[in-house]
Amino acid sequence: MTLPPPTSRLGRLWWEFKRQRNLQIVMVPVALWTIAIFYLPMLGNVIAFQDYEVYQGFTGSPWVGLKHFIAFFTNRFTLVLIRNTLAMSMLSLVVGTLAAILFALLLNEIRSLAFKRVIQTISYLPYFVSMAVCANLFVQLLGRIGALNDILMGARVLSEPFPFLEKPGLFWGILTLQGVWKNVGWNAIIYLAAISGIPEEIYEAAYIDGAGRARRMWSITLPSILPTIAVLLIMNSGYLIMGGFEQQLLMLNPMVLDVGEVLQTYVYKRGISGAQYSFAAAVGLFQSAVSILIILLVNRASKGLADIALW
Repeated sequence: MTLPPPTSRLGRLWWEFKRQRNLQIVMVPVALWTIAIFYLPMLGNVIAFQDYEVYQGFTGSPWVGLKHFIAFFTNRFTLVLIRNTLAMSMLSLVVGTLAAILFALLLNEIRSLAFKRVIQTISYLPYFVSMAVCANLFVQLLGRIGALNDILMGARVLSEPFPFLEKPGLFWGILTLQGVWKNVGWNAIIYLAAISGIPEEIYEAAYIDGAGRARRMWSITLPSILPTIAVLLIMNSGYLIMGGFEQQLLMLNPMVLDVGEVLQTYVYKRGISGAQYSFAAAVGLFQSAVSILIILLVNRASKGLADIALW
């Protein structure tokens, strides 16, 4: 005879633990690995409150309190860095999400399985290209002696090369376009998976009622994948203050430094290359705190507006 679970929350948790003890034992190595890889290194954030010196270590480095946080917030470039980071992150998130959803919707409407597979394969390929190669491709395309300038000058649209990569007003758009081209196929996979879970009978009923393809996409497909869209937006919102790193670092040049420098590249140059490890840790802690706050706010907003949330 199986005893019913206890009524208290703690007792019920212990009862579930004992009932699944074999699974819990299997998870012990994974839990230990997770703690060692992801949680123990967090103790290193203590250097944000020290003037850390490598040869003195954590215990010998002097404590300075909030010195590095104050230095960061009183820096005259900090607001510009935060603006650039949030602007490029928002553009990447919004445009990238809309492009992935639209691509998944259009791909789902292709009836030829062979043609659909070809399109999917082509769209996935840029994701597996390193950002260094991707950046070089855009430089070769948009540079002063790039292919686009050659075409425009050959067609007599331009009389001299146009500096696409050196115009501050174009930099955010170019990086957004680059990110969409590289990731749209891969990001669409999860939306295609969500679409595949929609019962075919719903589409058939709508077709019988006279709904066309566009109407079925708008009234059936989009509402059905809305929970997936909301959850992904909540999860990705935590990266808004991170603002990328490799893409900006590779595409930066002195002409667009005012709009292209983000928190991650600034920390790399000053904190890592300049050996100011405590300053880098302080900025990292600030980014982590803001990321948590953004996720909490977006999750609460999503729950209030669409009744969809992570918790």
